Amino acid sequence: MAGASGVYGGQRTIAGIVLLFKPPLETASNVEKLAAQVDAVYLVDNSAGSEQTRLMLQRLPATVSVVLLEQDGNRGVAAGFNAGMRAAFADGHEEVIIFDHDSSITDGFVTAMRAARTAAGETAGVMGPALRSAATGRIYRRESGSGSVSRDVLISSGSSFTRALVERIGLHDEPLFIDYVDHDICLRARAHGFENFKVYDAILDHRFGDSDPVSLLGRRVYLSNYSLTRIFFASRNRVIITRRYGFGRWFWEDFWFTAKAWTKVLLLERQRIAKLREARRGVIAGLAYPARERKW
Repeated sequence: MAGASGVYGGQRTIAGIVLLFKPPLETASNVEKLAAQVDAVYLVDNSAGSEQTRLMLQRLPATVSVVLLEQDGNRGVAAGFNAGMRAAFADGHEEVIIFDHDSSITDGFVTAMRAARTAAGETAGVMGPALRSAATGRIYRRESGSGSVSRDVLISSGSSFTRALVERIGLHDEPLFIDYVDHDICLRARAHGFENFKVYDAILDHRFGDSDPVSLLGRRVYLSNYSLTRIFFASRNRVIITRRYGFGRWFWEDFWFTAKAWTKVLLLERQRIAKLREARRGVIAGLAYPARERKW
């Protein structure tokens, strides 16, 4: 473990934070892989000590040491990540990498992330990995390359934050709860003069939603099948973030992604009418939300 300086052997120490919500048993394997590459692992349980969490923890080898932070129920993605970040920084770590429980790192992941941040210098903001589909085993389009490239926004899972960055821009916006939490903190970093980077040499196996395979016009496509709650928050928060940061490059990239996602919802997913109603309710709530009132 690191001392108060957060430095061990001449390098800043890095803690991994995994957000749990009724995790499947295979999460234990993800945690084990992470523990082999970071200096400490913090598990934030948003499922209030669920049976799934207990069973998953039993699958961890005795050699894997973790800090378990039990929340009083599902407080949302933003609050869960913040709880882990506060604990890691309080314990002296200078950098954290945050993960969903269904994401799995690959060999050399943390080394690549560390090297990319060092190369980017003091103005480096949020750093995120290249994403590979856990469902197909293929790297997503626009995720292939070498080195690092500047990006407006990065998804939460696999993203790294330094203590210095968080002291400048604040933690995640907890009232957003879920969806676009990552957009908000990345765009906030840019607004403070930092530059965010996609690190192609760090590959993360990640799953979006349920990732159910179906056939459409002879092609296999994957459905997220998000819950009605997720549909509401995504629609609400998309409006809030647009009101906060305007129609930048991030907006048009997200617009294309959202258009493709809704095409699949309307053609193939369950509860289509209910999801349209929740999306409408979310847009109305986003327009009424005090978007400039941020509590971090």
